[in-house]
Amino acid sequence: MDRIDAAELEAFAGTLLQEVGAPAATAEAVAASLVEADLKGHTSHGVLRIPTYRQMIADGVLVPDAEPTVVDGTGDSATAVVDGNGTFGQVVGRTAVDALAERASEHGLACVGIRNATHLGRIGEWAEAIAERELCFLSFVHTSGGGLVVAPAGSTTRRFSTNPITCAVPTFDRLPFPLVLDMATSQVAHGKLDAAEADGRSLPPEWAVTPEGEPLIDPGAMGSFREGDTWGAIRPLGGTTAGHKGTGLAVMTELFAGLLGGGPVAGQRDPDAWFTNGACFLAIDPARFGDRERMADQVEALVEHVRAADAHPDVPVGDAAKGEELLLPGEAEHRTAERNATEGIPLPPRVIEQLAALADEFGVDGPFGE
Repeated sequence: MDRIDAAELEAFAGTLLQEVGAPAATAEAVAASLVEADLKGHTSHGVLRIPTYRQMIADGVLVPDAEPTVVDGTGDSATAVVDGNGTFGQVVGRTAVDALAERASEHGLACVGIRNATHLGRIGEWAEAIAERELCFLSFVHTSGGGLVVAPAGSTTRRFSTNPITCAVPTFDRLPFPLVLDMATSQVAHGKLDAAEADGRSLPPEWAVTPEGEPLIDPGAMGSFREGDTWGAIRPLGGTTAGHKGTGLAVMTELFAGLLGGGPVAGQRDPDAWFTNGACFLAIDPARFGDRERMADQVEALVEHVRAADAHPDVPVGDAAKGEELLLPGEAEHRTAERNATEGIPLPPRVIEQLAALADEFGVDGPFGE
């Protein structure tokens, strides 16, 4: 797998995004987010998304030169709703984070609803941005009724998106990274299946299911989001053992994002339509609840307590885990980013082929070599 210098990849991505219609400042912001996802090991949310964005623009779903607006709430309120107006979700995410942090710092806690955000990208980026301001973060994200890929427990019929829940806690300088849990309410994020296909890997049997109820192993057998495609579905979090819990989390995420963001929920929109993220972002200022030093001690004590657990060679961490050891939430991303910043970002051959083809179409030089 080729490794690409992060700065070169970001400049290349920014150029491609301008070629497909993004203004320079927007292209720069989106490219930074995509490459950060790649840098932290989340290929599924990195530059491989550019061809998809190009298609969304062609279909009139993504409006590359639009700007998000804060349509409800003011600086004097602890709440707001951000309408993305169909622009790049990475731009919408930045707007929402700024509105959220401003209100949480003033009021102690705040909630921002989001709608019409197309693809918000890696939600962990927004969690990290809030935690870096020493605020706690919680979010619920859905796809406004489109892009349904997850079945409820006991079913093979797609009824939800992967509906992620994300939490973040600042570590008050006791760790070099915030603690960030960014998880789908399905067994695995849809992008992980795309990444498996790009890498030529089979799927673990607990990730997805065929229409006949059998494990779906070949990621290449997956169709699109279209309801008429009968490839099956991703299983809910908990799989065949506790899928009812993942189903419950998906339902609540759907409603938090829909009710507070204002966009449609699953069942209110053509499921064959392109996805467009809606969300509910919440932030809490922990300084309103106690002494910073006491909280730092609590974080440090818990971290030491968890890390003191004995690893057992016969107990796997899990098929979707990074590596074979127990890591704290957000630690895998931190380690991966440090390595990739030095050695370069690894990109699967299929991703390089797709980006190279797009670059050739626009006459753009790529960083991929011969």
